[in-house]
Amino acid sequence: MNRRRIVILGASGNALDILDIIDALGAPWEAAGVLDDRRDKGSKFADLPIVGSLAEAAALADVVFINGIASERTHRRKLGIIAGTGLDAARFIRLIHPLAAVSRRAAIGNGSCIGPGCAVSGQVEIGDHSWLGSHAVIGHECVLGAGVTVAPSATLAGGVTLGAQAYVGTGAMLRPGITVGEGALIGMGAVVLRDVPAGMVVVGNPARPLVRSTAQCGATDQMRHGRVGAAAASTLSQE
Repeated sequence: MNRRRIVILGASGNALDILDIIDALGAPWEAAGVLDDRRDKGSKFADLPIVGSLAEAAALADVVFINGIASERTHRRKLGIIAGTGLDAARFIRLIHPLAAVSRRAAIGNGSCIGPGCAVSGQVEIGDHSWLGSHAVIGHECVLGAGVTVAPSATLAGGVTLGAQAYVGTGAMLRPGITVGEGALIGMGAVVLRDVPAGMVVVGNPARPLVRSTAQCGATDQMRHGRVGAAAASTLSQE
């Protein structure tokens, strides 16, 4: 049997999740290596070789690709990073864990990954390069734009729309029919009851925009320039 060799974009925790999906699926899939800009070519990640940087992707022959870039730190740049590889969309595959329940009436884009325990209902549309963490629930008729990330155990009720590169944090819950704009971020455990504009960060129950005080912003700037002590930095990191 010919095995299809998969190269993962990004050496991260998401890549470990992808490897578990590949293991669970078995033949004909086989992990062949990882592309990462921060690791040396020839080094190892999870016993896989780093086969180069992201810019070297197009030079690799006889492999297919899956995206592992799904961090809350990079979610607004995700599609640009992938586009920078120069890869044709047809070279990206979809990976769906065998323990996920995905309706045959759902449409899943290239480069998307669906983890174990996920439930994806009928008439759902999921754009290219989207990421669904374990046990995420996507209700009927939801529309997820390209590059969306839905972290583990988050729940989207029916008819929710997520704009491209939106990020939904772990355990968040979104009420039926709302729209989350492009690049918006929903914090962990947030309960979202109304539309969220593009680029906005919302947190809490009920979810509200995250607004830092002037003092917090000033302290954060000082921390970036090394002028805040360890205790103050620790306090900021927990907010």
